[in-house]
Amino acid sequence: MNIATMRARVREDLQDTDAQNYRWSNDEVDGAIERVVREFSLAHPLQQEDDIATTDDSNEIDISSLTKLLKVNSVEFPLDNTPPYYQHFEVWGNSIYMEDEGNGDDARVRWLKQHTLAADSSTIPEHSEETIVLGATGYLATSASLFTVDKATIAGRYATANYLKWGQTRLDRYERKLKAIARDNRVIPMELYSD
Repeated sequence: MNIATMRARVREDLQDTDAQNYRWSNDEVDGAIERVVREFSLAHPLQQEDDIATTDDSNEIDISSLTKLLKVNSVEFPLDNTPPYYQHFEVWGNSIYMEDEGNGDDARVRWLKQHTLAADSSTIPEHSEETIVLGATGYLATSASLFTVDKATIAGRYATANYLKWGQTRLDRYERKLKAIARDNRVIPMELYSD
């Protein structure tokens, strides 16, 4: 799946497939998709793990290389201890501040990342693609209902209400799915630190 394929699926559900007479521009469709991908990422983020070099005599780790960062979950330093030694830490800007000072060795940072849906790739699981379509079509349909207010349309005076009802129904289904996804991916926070 890529952005072009996702856009086509959204247009198909919206019955907006006439390229000569699109109701929504590609930018509008892509904007709705991007919004839903951001919301989906908060419910089901990508789990990442990177080894980042520490600095001698400094408790600061530069994390500016972690793109689309949502949250840092843990910092393991030093590595290869049994059991693992997890640092107490805080994140400020593009830095992690550990309790212990570094020595030039790597620290293992586990973090959560926003999904991507690009021209050539996607990190969204295949089984969740329909959730993205559902949310994007819901947002676009409700926006169309606002656009049709005080306008003459071939759908008659009920066009606004019909768009709004259909869009809201889809958004309700999308929000239920998103809550279920978030519930299934919930982690119970615990501290696992060894001295």
